[in-house]
Amino acid sequence: MNDAKDIREWIQLIFIVVGGTIGLVAYFQNIKQRRLENALKVIALFKESLQEGDMAAWQKLFHTSSEPAGAKPGHYVYGNSQIPIANYFSEGSHDGGAVSRMAESLEVVCFEVCRKTIDVRYVWFELGQLLDTMHSWLTAIDHRNGKLLDEYPHMKKVFRKYHTDFKKWPKRVYVYVE
Repeated sequence: MNDAKDIREWIQLIFIVVGGTIGLVAYFQNIKQRRLENALKVIALFKESLQEGDMAAWQKLFHTSSEPAGAKPGHYVYGNSQIPIANYFSEGSHDGGAVSRMAESLEVVCFEVCRKTIDVRYVWFELGQLLDTMHSWLTAIDHRNGKLLDEYPHMKKVFRKYHTDFKKWPKRVYVYVE
């Protein structure tokens, strides 16, 4: 009789372990799905926050600040002059604050990445070129006692944490340098 009781207890233990394992797997899959859904929402909010012409202003700066355009790091070419990109982040910028607005919106996206509420891989795929370019511009701009990137702490933290991963992950290309 004792053997039957032992067998029944072992079977119960096996069911508990299997059930617990299935529960944990389902829980972590749910978290992963929720992060993906949140990423979709945050990216949609980012795109909705752009005003008409913001993307065109970013693309223009992207082209004029590229090496093939003859720009030095941290500058863009205007005519025959090298103009600091910092002008795009100052009041009264000739793009109406478009690039600066994009940087602020990307900071909000990075805040959510730091909170681990959104899927960073999907965010990188959708906004990677924008994030990468904005990060390099902000890193090149001197500001107070450091770089302008210091004013965007979440973007700085995201790039510090995921820098090596970003190099391996694919990203959507919004514009090419010609």
